[in-house]
Amino acid sequence: MGLNTTPVVCLIPARGRSKGVYRKNMRTIAGKSLIDFTILAAQHSNYADNVYISSDDATILEHARTLGAIGIARPDEFASDTASAIAVVEHFLSMLPDTLLQEDPYIVYLQPTSPLRTSHHIDDALEQMLAAKGQSLVSVSEVQKSPFKMFTLDEKGRLQSLFDEKLSNARRQDLPEVFAPNGAIYVFRASEFKSRGGFPSNGSIPFVMNTEDSLDIDTEDDICRAEIILGGK
Repeated sequence: MGLNTTPVVCLIPARGRSKGVYRKNMRTIAGKSLIDFTILAAQHSNYADNVYISSDDATILEHARTLGAIGIARPDEFASDTASAIAVVEHFLSMLPDTLLQEDPYIVYLQPTSPLRTSHHIDDALEQMLAAKGQSLVSVSEVQKSPFKMFTLDEKGRLQSLFDEKLSNARRQDLPEVFAPNGAIYVFRASEFKSRGGFPSNGSIPFVMNTEDSLDIDTEDDICRAEIILGGK
């Protein structure tokens, strides 16, 4: 498989602890564990060569292996509340075989909290990136409330336009479209991640997803929404 002869490796970060929803990666939604939706999406991609799970939790790793994913045990220092996604990827890359790293694979970073992101999204994103001759991609959704109309507070507690004051008074249709990452798909070359010291963003190809498919599980209400959507499919 791969993309233009370059290997494609999917990385799913799934620590055992979580805020907001207890052990959410193993929560059952529509008859499956939350993490299953992302594992299956990656496995059904037409381009993914391997699917890896990075976790500090033995139960998650064993469960992922039963589904055919490759488990990578993540040290506690990379699984704390303060551990960054950058550190998780750095550890992951350090665990890959040198022969694979020499091919400078595409890393497809898939958070398990995006259960409505499917293999079709992954494949469409990779194809869109390839067609645009890009080397990195970030999935996004359009922001409904424009930051050009937002404010900060000054040292006296008074409102100050975040951008030019004229923009805060402009009609929405006259303002630029604004997008925010939805956490569903990040794609980058291993070498670019290392050279930038993190996830490439500026200059990346945008993969626009709709609001429903961009659902990110963070609260019990999100679990209920996912159950309703996925239970009806």
